[in-house]
Amino acid sequence: MTKTTGIDAYIGFAVRAKKVTFGLECLLRLRQAPEVVLYDETLGQSAKKKAQNFCESKGAAFLPVEEGYLNNVLKRNNVKIVAILDRSLADQIKRISASE
Repeated sequence: MTKTTGIDAYIGFAVRAKKVTFGLECLLRLRQAPEVVLYDETLGQSAKKKAQNFCESKGAAFLPVEEGYLNNVLKRNNVKIVAILDRSLADQIKRISASE
């Protein structure tokens, strides 16, 4: 489980900078490799496996977050997976998640 306190702001910055992708289908169609992918615990097994394989092929971090966390932070419904494309913001998210 990724430590979620502290990464809210970085996700918000990425959204405002338009450096995010929402959803599995959009993730799989990305031309630019994501830096980090955050997924909700309720993501289905087949979708999780597809996303994990994609992240491994692109060298992106694949981090779980609490159930409903992405919906609360992004103020959107049914958000299960988010890709962060900005390297500096992704590095901060990985740093915070590693410090748990």
